[in-house]
Amino acid sequence: MLLFATAGVFCHAQRANDGPIIISTDHFQLVIERKQFFLQPISPAKTQRITIPRTWLISLQDEKDEEEQTVSSIRFDHHVASFPIGNGEIGILLSSYDMMTEGSMQAGAGRDVFLIYEPAAETLRPGHVDLGVTKERAFAEGCWHAQMVHFIVSDVNHDGYADIGTIKEEIRCPEGQEMWEGDSYEQHPLHWYLFSKNGWKREEDDSGWPDSYVEIPLIGIETSPVDFVAQVLWRSADPSSWKSPPRYVPTYRKKLIADELGRKSGSSLKQEKRK
Repeated sequence: MLLFATAGVFCHAQRANDGPIIISTDHFQLVIERKQFFLQPISPAKTQRITIPRTWLISLQDEKDEEEQTVSSIRFDHHVASFPIGNGEIGILLSSYDMMTEGSMQAGAGRDVFLIYEPAAETLRPGHVDLGVTKERAFAEGCWHAQMVHFIVSDVNHDGYADIGTIKEEIRCPEGQEMWEGDSYEQHPLHWYLFSKNGWKREEDDSGWPDSYVEIPLIGIETSPVDFVAQVLWRSADPSSWKSPPRYVPTYRKKLIADELGRKSGSSLKQEKRK
């Protein structure tokens, strides 16, 4: 029996290797010096930082294509998410996001990159979950577009190793329709990347939702670009107002919904007292 934990919440899942798996955001940090990236363990026992090749974070062609963009998708946050894989190695997630603070485009873009850390040798290798831009938003020609990829972890194939699930959600405006008329929300099916000796590999036939899993929390942002645009379009954090309610609602969004309900209840109570 495998024990998952995040944000103080525990759940169970079957796994060949017994032992806890915990999503942590305080075991590593990303050090950025000029255009160089380093993974730094936050531990008195391991002080050596490890160079991360820039091409592991963004390809040369993608970086060239971004030169004319208003935002950079490789503005990575110093916080790092990590979790034990089950073979002594550690999964590492680096996350970036950059957004316009003014202007009509309201553009934003970011990436999520998985690496594999081997503590004994203090080495890194790519995780090969190659998704490119995983979070973005923009307003153009009267329409919004936004997307976000969320990540969960579970031993979905019961081989003793941590697998990565991806859930993409998207807001888009059908071509030829004006703002407010056709904007729609969609949450795409869950896809799995199974752990192997060469990193995580996309599962051919998706296993679907496991009995239990653990979320990887947002890094460097409090809400996603999809939440931002949904608030603009539908004035609500609750996906039930987004035309196509999703199956998966991340923990941070549940808190947004609870806060929104609390504000509405407080407002209603004040109005009742005035009567």
